[in-house]
Amino acid sequence: MKKAPILVGILVALVALPALSQQKQPSTRMYKCVDGAGKVFYSDSPRTDCNNGTQMNRQGVVVTSKPEKGAKSAPTQPVKKSEPATGDRRDRALMATYMAESEIDAARDRSLEMPQQLIKALEVKIDKTATELFELKKHADALASKQKPLPPDLIEDVQMKQKQQAALESELAKKKAEADAITARYEADKVRYRELKGPPPATASAKN
Repeated sequence: MKKAPILVGILVALVALPALSQQKQPSTRMYKCVDGAGKVFYSDSPRTDCNNGTQMNRQGVVVTSKPEKGAKSAPTQPVKKSEPATGDRRDRALMATYMAESEIDAARDRSLEMPQQLIKALEVKIDKTATELFELKKHADALASKQKPLPPDLIEDVQMKQKQQAALESELAKKKAEADAITARYEADKVRYRELKGPPPATASAKN
């Protein structure tokens, strides 16, 4: 009978399947390593030259950020603080640049020309977009009042105009903030200029 050898072969195959599956099954963890030169490597096992090891799963989620045992952490370098410009240097530059307060005002106006042009252009675009959005919503309301379905193109146009309007308003707010910062900076320069220059000399009539 040939049934016995066949059964034996099936049993051997069933016993070997778990071992094969374990050999082919990839690791569920990977390691991110930064070497001494600052280069980043990814591997299935921790590296011995890893200064800063991070263990992650296959989806890239960090499991642990502790360095592997035996791996030495890179020595931390003291952070050098940048030396701020001294007040004397700034004062000398201020006095050397301007001869009168009117020159500070003129410099401020020149710096505000471009932001103000952009602000005006954005305001025109916002008004135009608001008008177009109003007409689209008006059309949608008319269809809804008649209990008619809204065309997909109309809904898409309304959503697009709403996003466009929000983006323009956000950009407008940024440009206005930039203009305000420029104005504040020159006003601070004027105040400091007055302090450095001192009060105007007294006239002869004032002395008498």
